[in-house]
Amino acid sequence: MKRDCTVDLVLDLRRLRVLRAVVRTGSVRAAAEQLGYTPSAISQHVTALERETGATLLERAGRGIRPTDAARLLADVADDVLNRLADAEAALTALRAGRTGRVHLTSFPSAGAALVPPAVAAFRRSHPDVELVLGVAEPDEALPALRAGEVDVAVVVEPYAFPGRPYDDLAREHLLDDPYAVLLPADHRLAADADVDLAELANLDWVGTASAPGHCQQAVTDACRAAGFTPSYAVEADEYPATQGFVAAGLGVALVPRMALGFTHERVVVRAVRGTQPVRHVYAAVRSARAGEAVVVGVLTALREAARELSGAP
Repeated sequence: MKRDCTVDLVLDLRRLRVLRAVVRTGSVRAAAEQLGYTPSAISQHVTALERETGATLLERAGRGIRPTDAARLLADVADDVLNRLADAEAALTALRAGRTGRVHLTSFPSAGAALVPPAVAAFRRSHPDVELVLGVAEPDEALPALRAGEVDVAVVVEPYAFPGRPYDDLAREHLLDDPYAVLLPADHRLAADADVDLAELANLDWVGTASAPGHCQQAVTDACRAAGFTPSYAVEADEYPATQGFVAAGLGVALVPRMALGFTHERVVVRAVRGTQPVRHVYAAVRSARAGEAVVVGVLTALREAARELSGAP
């Protein structure tokens, strides 16, 4: 069966490079000097290429050689192929160095408002030609998307320990601990205190936040349980700003992460928790296979610096 010459030519770039040098320099000896080969090796490559293509590539012309039309055609093809390969190599080098590329970052809403913006600004200053795609998702959506390859970096809330669940496929970096604060109506009897013992809120109505499931809500439940009670929710807000609105209206008290406060309603006071303060643990998660890629490392570095600024760490 006749061999497919096109496949052979694409695969044997070395012979194409040799032929191009012969055509461009006009002699076997000059091509050998240019490429660092012996004249015999140059002749062997040209002969092999003639055998593969079934075409005569060089003709005798006095004491020298003359390239045929087939040789000039292949030399032009070699120019195109080798130039494209050089462009591809340069593009790949830039991608590996983190100078170009695309990275998709998602975060839970309050991190998207407080932590992510300064990180994005820093990343774009250091990686101006990298496309950064942003999204918002809670951890129960972000982590499956991360594992599926739809997201490259996910900012999530999770506990410090992950008992009974396989996390070997993901690499995590702890960014910060986000402490909870007590929200009280401005005219509440405890509003004048600098901090509040949760036990003092045991018999009061509470405002819950529907958009804070999982570990965010668990931190509140655990803190109240440690204080000896289970909160009684009078109303549940959709988001943390609405939680402040319900507290301002006197419908209850609330525990809200500091990073989710954004602004403080004029009829709400924010007080620290006396004693052990509940916190939520904020992580950046990536697929282990991509953890060392330059663009991913760049995003993690920007998130780490933003978290340090936000938490007031030195």
